[in-house]
Amino acid sequence: MSDLLLQGLVAGRAARDGKGFRLPPLDQSIAPGAVVAVIGPNGAGKTTLLKTLAGLLPPLAGSVARPRAAWLPAPGAVNAGFSVLHLTALGRSHLRRWSSGLAAADLDAARTALDRLDIAHLADRPFDRLSSGQQQLVLIARLFVQDAPLCVLDEPLALLDPAHAQAVETAIRALASEGRIVIASTHHLPFAARADRVLTLGPDWAEMDTPARALAPDRIRALFGVEVDGCPCCGGPLS
Repeated sequence: MSDLLLQGLVAGRAARDGKGFRLPPLDQSIAPGAVVAVIGPNGAGKTTLLKTLAGLLPPLAGSVARPRAAWLPAPGAVNAGFSVLHLTALGRSHLRRWSSGLAAADLDAARTALDRLDIAHLADRPFDRLSSGQQQLVLIARLFVQDAPLCVLDEPLALLDPAHAQAVETAIRALASEGRIVIASTHHLPFAARADRVLTLGPDWAEMDTPARALAPDRIRALFGVEVDGCPCCGGPLS
């Protein structure tokens, strides 16, 4: 698997009727197996940046050299009446461009992914009848069968209770453990504190740093305008 390489990458939206925005340029190399959390206030451009990294939006300037990417939109964006097994197996559709059906191997791969995330019991349930947490786990199971070297996730922990949030974070780590690059936007600072790197999007800056530096009190104050009294990960005293 290859690195994700950003060279002067400027993500944003082209001006329309005088409206548009540009993020500061990014020069980064992200290696396989890394989990990168993207944090910033609402409206900072996190989703726009992620869509640019995934190849869904063109950059305004610079370049991005990426391995094949898989995109997971924010919770609630996928609303399908397919069974969980069928929806998961559709993650392999890129392997069957000349066939409209699913092969036995596709269904077997889907069952393996669902079992890996301890949600095999949901296989026959309609996806649109699941809770938001269950849906997120199913969509991450689909990322496993897609087998893309780059996984880009938009707010994967939003709307989740603590148990499902922990399960989703564990699944994200499992994706990375197989050598994938995982980039996820989040407002869940404990998740960001456990990431390998944190990319902060502020009013006029975009910086990649270690979690300890990115989540330091002065950085959180500058980013969100709030004070933090303890470690975002464990709540303990800040050193």
